[in-house]
Amino acid sequence: MKLYIAQYIEKRLRKAEYEYDEKTKSWCASISDLPGAYAQADTVEEVREKLSEVIEDYILVSLQERHSLPGFKKLPVKIYT
Repeated sequence: MKLYIAQYIEKRLRKAEYEYDEKTKSWCASISDLPGAYAQADTVEEVREKLSEVIEDYILVSLQERHSLPGFKKLPVKIYT
């Protein structure tokens, strides 16, 4: 069984857009529904790996800042008093 976070990262990577930049001679990748999620590297494999790390950081910051994540349904929170 895969962890939800790993599944989320894989799903976002499938939505990533990759482009080769002739000016910098490197691959660029971004994910439109995760603003600011961007990576750049010499190969497609490297940019995909870096983008995976960016998504993980995006998740952690979103959780810390209590922001919602695209693709996640809000779960009811039970507050115990």
